[in-house]
Amino acid sequence: MQIQARNLSKQFGAFHAVDDVSFTIGSGQLIGLLGPSGGGKTTILRMLAGLEAPTSGEIRFEGAPVNHLPPQERGIGFVFQNYALFKHMDIFDNIAFGLAVQKKGKREMRDRVQHLLELTGLSGLGSRFPHQLSGGQRQRVAFARALAPAPQLLLLDEPFAAIDAKVRKELRQWLKEMIRQLGVTSIFVTHDQEEAVEVADEIMIVSKGRLEQKGTPWEVYKHPATPFVARFIGDSMAVQDVRALKGFERAAANLQGSHQVFIRPESIELGREQEIAYPHAAAKGEVKSVQFRGNVWQVEVEVGPQRLLAHHSFEKSPLQIGDEVAVLVHQIHLFDERATLLVENELKGSDSRWQQRSFG
Repeated sequence: MQIQARNLSKQFGAFHAVDDVSFTIGSGQLIGLLGPSGGGKTTILRMLAGLEAPTSGEIRFEGAPVNHLPPQERGIGFVFQNYALFKHMDIFDNIAFGLAVQKKGKREMRDRVQHLLELTGLSGLGSRFPHQLSGGQRQRVAFARALAPAPQLLLLDEPFAAIDAKVRKELRQWLKEMIRQLGVTSIFVTHDQEEAVEVADEIMIVSKGRLEQKGTPWEVYKHPATPFVARFIGDSMAVQDVRALKGFERAAANLQGSHQVFIRPESIELGREQEIAYPHAAAKGEVKSVQFRGNVWQVEVEVGPQRLLAHHSFEKSPLQIGDEVAVLVHQIHLFDERATLLVENELKGSDSRWQQRSFG
């Protein structure tokens, strides 16, 4: 089912929880709704579900307006972060609850529940009660119950929040595969960027009630549309003055008005001069700290007045505090009033290029 939101807003008194948000979600897509606490994620989800009425704007399912429809007539399945299972019912009856409300026949209910038990990896557990299952199993029951009435849209509000890290990672991949098999349009709210990037076909980033950017995880990471997105997705650091960076003189000369510059740690190459691909494009720096980060060293290096964070490969010479190193900044993200620029180090010669993406 295709979902459209047009100029969607929600006010609680003078507070704008959602402020003029518009988007389209394609049929069968799995969308991650990502942002800081209080940014408007859950309010958007609740308006789509019909649990909150928009102050203004329109919601359309398959091109038809649904603002006037109550939740039970929207064809939606909802999964809550606290499972919300019925403690007095066994797992079979929990999953069958929505089918019973629809007054389905006993045979149809039995076949549907059995299919969902198999799909969710819960075969043989239908006669147990929620307290007899693990947290991961209870969440699978919640998914199965939401899917039982065959919804056209599945909404998930922080579905993995109450589960420990190891099980959460397993459930992410399971959810992605299950949604792909079923082909149901799905939106899940999360504040965990790793979770959103790993699971979603596209992510929507909201902050202070506004939609900052929508796109694939790679697009959003590689081409952040706003300074907020650059800070929020992945690691990045702000640079106070681009003129302090070697190889970006042309970018500095073209700046007009206010601007912000961000650099990703992986965009910085460190090492002895002979280890750097373009030593003439590198500045001199001094190592200030070195921390182990699992698959790389995270190194803080001082270049003139600026301190930068970089990732240093295990394959290169180890670094210690106080070492003098060559610091090659490959690219920066530059934001001004007109556009977002991904700017390459111009001293890399033929490899230098500018990429521009406008944002509003």
